[in-house]
Amino acid sequence: MSEGLSAILPGPAQRPLAHDVTTALASVIRAEAEALLQLSFSLPAEAYRLVAAILAAKGKVVFSGIGKSGLVARKLVATFSSLGIASFFLHPTEAVHGDLGAVQPGDLFVALSKSGTGWELEYMLPVLQSQMIQTVLICCQRGALTERADLAVVLPLEKEACTFGLAPTSSSTLMMAFGDALAVVVSSMRSFTKQAFARNHPAGALGKKLLFTVRAFMLSGQALPLLAPDTPFRDLLVTITAKKCGVGIVVDEQQTLLGIVTDGDLRRACEMGPLVFTTTAGAIATARPKTIGADALAYVALQTMEEFNITTLVVVEHERVVGLLHIHDLVKAGITA
Repeated sequence: MSEGLSAILPGPAQRPLAHDVTTALASVIRAEAEALLQLSFSLPAEAYRLVAAILAAKGKVVFSGIGKSGLVARKLVATFSSLGIASFFLHPTEAVHGDLGAVQPGDLFVALSKSGTGWELEYMLPVLQSQMIQTVLICCQRGALTERADLAVVLPLEKEACTFGLAPTSSSTLMMAFGDALAVVVSSMRSFTKQAFARNHPAGALGKKLLFTVRAFMLSGQALPLLAPDTPFRDLLVTITAKKCGVGIVVDEQQTLLGIVTDGDLRRACEMGPLVFTTTAGAIATARPKTIGADALAYVALQTMEEFNITTLVVVEHERVVGLLHIHDLVKAGITA
């Protein structure tokens, strides 16, 4: 152990046992879990009205809060947005200094406050209500705001998990879990789909799986290693080497697929010895290779490659070759089957 670290840590006599620390950690987690369990059994009747208000909102759901409640509000904005419920965060202090104009008629304003108080929110609520904007308060105890909001949802909190019963621990967990529940239920009632979720997460694994098609990754145009059926063996080697695709695609004059020349085809042809140089692309090609459409999902293409233990797929549209897809390009892009 370094001298600096030794100076910071207490001596062996004062250092708590690992068992005691683990027990203390588990106690805090259990306290928050019990608070959540109590909430699940004692949801306020106003929770139903809040779901109805979110469903009826024609604009965005605007979350606001100070301190830990503000951090929870920001997290809920992220959850709501990812599940297709348009939302944004409005800081109360900035709001009373001009940003309140971001809230428009048709929006639903949701304030979070453990104590049900907050002078900034006290200023904001009547201004919003004067514009016919519905206001909601989510709190853990009644305060000045519970009587001023159009709808107050008071979550049941017996005590914080903090040793002193002061730091927002169980209360922030309750508000976050309740907000998550609202988002999930509302998105489900709006028939939010996996495809819609993927559109909100285009860079994530699910987005890549459900959004990207073969067309986004295939080689096309001059990059394709196209071969006429009567291409001599020597020339097809030059084309396959130059295009660096590892295969050659045999097509007719209309670019209709006739076959594909793979590494295996080349090795088998070489068994002919010197006579190989008298053969042609059409003679050694594998007929009826695996193909896929340009608008097929990329992950379906990857599944096909893995199923048949191949590394490329010829891309066809209306029986014409339009591209070539290589497994390396899919893996590099993070596509998974």
